[in-house]
Amino acid sequence: MHDRLCHKYLSKAIVTLGYGPDFAVLRSRGVLMNIPRMVRELQEEIPEASINGGGHLVVGSIKFVGGLRTKVLAKLAEKIGKAETNE
Repeated sequence: MHDRLCHKYLSKAIVTLGYGPDFAVLRSRGVLMNIPRMVRELQEEIPEASINGGGHLVVGSIKFVGGLRTKVLAKLAEKIGKAETNE
């Protein structure tokens, strides 16, 4: 899906977020986000979610307690929304 969106929107910054009951997978292009830093921040902000994960600046994954999925994904989306782009 990420590759298709990048091909369709050649000059746009793209973030794709896939998620399941207790995980999220991120890929990005043209978005200046540091996934390992975001994971560390989420661990501090929601310690009860037992967040683990990491990756690189453009791709990564996060694992968490499934019962807190809504809270974790909301905070993650907030962080992504604040990231600067290369546009």
